[in-house]
Amino acid sequence: MPDTPAARTPLDHARHLREALALAHEGQKAGSAPVGAVLVDAHGHVVARGRNRVGEAQSAEHVGDASVAHAEMDVYFQVGKLDAPETLTLYTSLEPCLMCGGASALLGIGRIVWATDDPWGGSGRLIKWSEHPAMQDTEVIPCPDAALEHEGAALFAPEAKKAFPEEGWALWRQRYPQETAEVEARE
Repeated sequence: MPDTPAARTPLDHARHLREALALAHEGQKAGSAPVGAVLVDAHGHVVARGRNRVGEAQSAEHVGDASVAHAEMDVYFQVGKLDAPETLTLYTSLEPCLMCGGASALLGIGRIVWATDDPWGGSGRLIKWSEHPAMQDTEVIPCPDAALEHEGAALFAPEAKKAFPEEGWALWRQRYPQETAEVEARE
């Protein structure tokens, strides 16, 4: 593990993940995918908040109306050039995709914490963080709170069923049987 302030500083993971999940709910209500993200400094202060905005118009404050308008990218576009990124922690409601995970690592974010694994679209499925040179300095903490993991999985499961091919949905059913059964029961 790298010796950076982000790696040494204990933060309230549950508090920040709850905020990311609240932002995910906002995104869902606005017609986008339910994913939220919060960027926090080494002292636990929120630097930026973002949510998926793929289905929303772009504004001066937020990236939008584009396939890259993911919650994490919303955060990064808001903050612009990062000072001491190794001291920052990114909290997300869902495991970052390859684009967002790669951007986080290449920006030098010190720590990434997510509430819910994404067994189909998550970056960990495609790249092993600890084995990729650009990602080795990023501490990764998946799903540190079972209740928040369940909440995030239940929130995103309908999107996974709608957006992912059958292979992806099968991986979601395998990883989150309870949450995906709830989706299938509503059909």
